[in-house]
Amino acid sequence: MNERLAKNTQKISLFLLSLSFVLSPLFFLPLTTDYFQLNKQVLFLLLSSIALIFWLIHNFAVGHVQLTLSPITIPLALFASANLASTLINSPKNQEVWLTQPSLIVGGLIYIFVFSNLINSPKIIKTILHWLLISGFISTLASLLAVLELFSQTNLPPYLKARSFSLVGSPLALTSVLLAILPISLIFALKVKSGPKKLLYFLSSGLILSCLILVGYQLLPGKLFQPLLLPQLAGWSIATDTLKTKVFLGAGPNEFLNQFTQFKPLFLNRTAFWNNTFTASSNEYFNILTTTGIIGLTSFLAVIFGWLKLIKRIPGTRITATQLSVNLAVAILLLIAVFIPFTVIHWLLLFGFLAFSVGLNKNKALTKTKNIALTSNIPLIFPAIFALVLVVILGFSWFKIVKVYLAETIFNQSLIAANKNLANQTYNLQIKAIQKAPLIDRYHLAYSNTNLALANALSEKNDLTDQERQTIIQLVQQAIREARTAVQLNPKKASNWINLGLLYRQLINFAQNADQFSETAYLQAIQLDPANPALRLEFGGLLFALEKYEEAANVFSTAIQLKPDLPNSYYNRAQAFIKLNKNLEAYQDFQQIDALLSQDSPDRPRFNQEMKDLEAKLPKTPATASPAAAPANKELTQPSPLPQPPKNFTPIPLD
Repeated sequence: MNERLAKNTQKISLFLLSLSFVLSPLFFLPLTTDYFQLNKQVLFLLLSSIALIFWLIHNFAVGHVQLTLSPITIPLALFASANLASTLINSPKNQEVWLTQPSLIVGGLIYIFVFSNLINSPKIIKTILHWLLISGFISTLASLLAVLELFSQTNLPPYLKARSFSLVGSPLALTSVLLAILPISLIFALKVKSGPKKLLYFLSSGLILSCLILVGYQLLPGKLFQPLLLPQLAGWSIATDTLKTKVFLGAGPNEFLNQFTQFKPLFLNRTAFWNNTFTASSNEYFNILTTTGIIGLTSFLAVIFGWLKLIKRIPGTRITATQLSVNLAVAILLLIAVFIPFTVIHWLLLFGFLAFSVGLNKNKALTKTKNIALTSNIPLIFPAIFALVLVVILGFSWFKIVKVYLAETIFNQSLIAANKNLANQTYNLQIKAIQKAPLIDRYHLAYSNTNLALANALSEKNDLTDQERQTIIQLVQQAIREARTAVQLNPKKASNWINLGLLYRQLINFAQNADQFSETAYLQAIQLDPANPALRLEFGGLLFALEKYEEAANVFSTAIQLKPDLPNSYYNRAQAFIKLNKNLEAYQDFQQIDALLSQDSPDRPRFNQEMKDLEAKLPKTPATASPAAAPANKELTQPSPLPQPPKNFTPIPLD
């Protein structure tokens, strides 16, 4: 009975772990805001957790716990520990960690540990690789059909008809995954004897190669799928600046965006990326260094060196096609990590191939792996201890994961409702999302904006009743409360402070002291995002609207220093100078604009007339300024005026 149970539980665990690996390039669900990577991770964690439970039952059946130790075991444990420790130190209350990198890395450690324990034959790995090729073939075919626009005439949802659609998640992710899979298909094609199998392998390789060429070409600069990647020098600069204050454990696995805004190098303002933000570094090694510090990167490099030690061939032994395929796949993924940051799919494939590397070395002579059976005079004591600890951890983790995942699905429904202008449904769904996961700042931010939008819509009515006035006040107060909550939950996130500043700006002439609160919020945002010229323009526009023209001109001057080729900065400063009766300085700014603004800009006729009108107010010999070197095609916009006070509405007080 026990022998049969042990055999069946081993098979079920192996099947579930293999299934999570094979399905990773294919699986997605349109239920959350992120259709692809998030749901791939949830599937991986779910199947791995169920497999872990069957492995625990297997331990009871065999009467002991068998552990497979290898050169990568301790480094992997250290890497997972670094992710956990960095998360606990930097963002202990962030509920999103349950569905982001920390849970993924810890899940990967358990996955490799259990999978490598259960693999007892190279044939198992070869079978899994065959199924992975089928999975890759399906992903390739779907992407080719999308790129060739063969889905465009169907009744599929818009995201499925997009040329960039990929089951893997994105054209860049698809290309990198196919690069890892292609050698497997080619090696099997070359190793197998002539026949139908050889033909199928070559056909699969040809299709993958065709997709790589077609999609890869569109990833080139200026092409349709050009990815938005942080330049390598910028990634290194942000990493080194982060280490000055957080050298050992970094800023936290989910904190790269905050590090980017805080330490964005000024040279980015001279590039096309000047107004972009990034949630990941230039490559995965810089990303690990920034988010988990020296300990995280060192432990990950130790994993690589441990893997190299693991696969080192013993003199006189030959390498099999399966071993060569797995080794090349791992090497390609580690090389890809030099050029791009990893997504969930990259980590899942790496976990699987590392487990295969351990499994393939269990059956070799003079193996570098070691199987240890934990036994005791007390029957089943070790299986019981392992089961108790891991089941408690699993239960607690899935309690958290389910809550966050349900919140994500509800929040996604609210965004769908918002796109359909279903205001009440949007409002109620966002309340439910916050109730499920109250510590996620994104939900509070969206709910704040929903409240303000409802208040604005209601205030446009004529002849408001007392009840409607009270509802408007309540909505405004809720908007402020939720925006403040978002700031409290993630005070290092510049966009949260920008949102708060914009909210207060919209309430000027409606709520008392809103102008002061708006200024304070913008100043805090500037401290967190000091190299952002667009933020300076926005803050300068607020000061201009408040008729603080001297201060506004100074802020616009800072925007010019940050990005000297942005015409709108000069234009806004010129407007401030005009208000201060400094027409000569304003004209000098207009000369800069004249050099920067392209001749075919839609703003050119209006600008020429304004410059002519300003020139008429100057002395006969106006001073000139040296023109800027680089042209930029940007629209000219004056600072936005403050909102008009509502009719017959007494301003509400703010705390």
